[in-house]
Amino acid sequence: MRSQLGRLTLAALVATALWGPATAQEITPLAPPDMSRYLRWGPFRVRPGIQIPALGYDSNVFYRSTGNEVGDYFVAIAPTINGVVLFGHRAFLTFDERLEFYAYATEHALNYFNQFGQARVTVPFRRWGVYADLGYNRTRDRPIDAQDIRPIRIDAPFGAGAIVKFGWRTDAEFGFTRGRYTAYDPDEKCDPSVTPGCLTIAQLNDRTETGLRVLARYLAFGRTRIVLTAVDHRISFDEEAVERNGRERRILPGLDFGIGGRVFGNFHVGYARFDLSRAGATDFSGVVGDAAVGYRLGGLGSYLSLQGGRDVRYSVLESADLFTYSNGTLTLVKYFNRFLGMEAGAGHGTLRFLGDSSGRVDVLDQGTLGIRLRLSENDIGRRVEYAFRYVLTRRNSTIDSLDQTRGTIGFGLSYGY
Repeated sequence: MRSQLGRLTLAALVATALWGPATAQEITPLAPPDMSRYLRWGPFRVRPGIQIPALGYDSNVFYRSTGNEVGDYFVAIAPTINGVVLFGHRAFLTFDERLEFYAYATEHALNYFNQFGQARVTVPFRRWGVYADLGYNRTRDRPIDAQDIRPIRIDAPFGAGAIVKFGWRTDAEFGFTRGRYTAYDPDEKCDPSVTPGCLTIAQLNDRTETGLRVLARYLAFGRTRIVLTAVDHRISFDEEAVERNGRERRILPGLDFGIGGRVFGNFHVGYARFDLSRAGATDFSGVVGDAAVGYRLGGLGSYLSLQGGRDVRYSVLESADLFTYSNGTLTLVKYFNRFLGMEAGAGHGTLRFLGDSSGRVDVLDQGTLGIRLRLSENDIGRRVEYAFRYVLTRRNSTIDSLDQTRGTIGFGLSYGY
């Protein structure tokens, strides 16, 4: 999972994107998206953009406990592009690519970048088709469960399967998935020659997840879909000594609704079961889900949104195999006219470490306040907008040494789609 700064940055970008014109909802995954919303670069249809989420000051760049903070000026730059490539009259490729660069004025050792990329190739026939999914994500954000380290984590998901259209309202995807997860820490703290029996970040992380996935969708009315996702994954770690092998199963019904309307977003809530093979390990079974629901306030681009969710993931800590993360963020963006607006947001999250002997629980709170200046926007979503915002985050842990407070203040820029 991503660091607090990374999540706050992403939340700001998502919030920025929500009020913009939404792409048309595809009636079927067997057809490419609406080409009228893309620029044409040779064989590519693209929607490029660049954001500077923050150019300012961070009061706690090392994520240290209260009283030991070190501040620095920094800049975050994030170019993005998503697009479509058509192959003849049937097949097509969709892709999304995002880079994130972070640079600091004096603490140069903290400079890093993230990369997120995914693509899908679809070969449709009449009422069915085949697909292949590819992805590559490289992150060096501090893990939310261990913010005193900055490992480099690489995820390479792959999937393939069939799409079947049962009727004009109903379609489903049936596929095989495989994910490869690796990590290493250039500043590794574990040295078996010094601390016999300690486990490295690679040993605690490197694994392969394989399984099956089903996604069914039913167009209930208008642009509202009932969706159902079911997955069954078997997880095998490279290092048998960590004894973290397991099986994950989840079923997640929900709604995707209102794209382009006054109420828009998605809401998925279901059940997950995480069984670890090690005797005595703390398993998980319970509610998981995600939601991002917005309400448009008038015609100037103002909106109110609620984002949140609950999930279970592997921890990079030896003390706990799994942890749950629950969070919710409420954001208000209000434009007073075509050019000037303000934003305000509040978020709350909780981390619970399953099986940790200390009973560790972390509570994360955040608040955002900012001003927006929208210089231009056209009917296909290209915009130029500046922002000035302050973000305050606090972590309150049952382990007092992990408590921390961070504040960032600075300018932001969004240019493109």
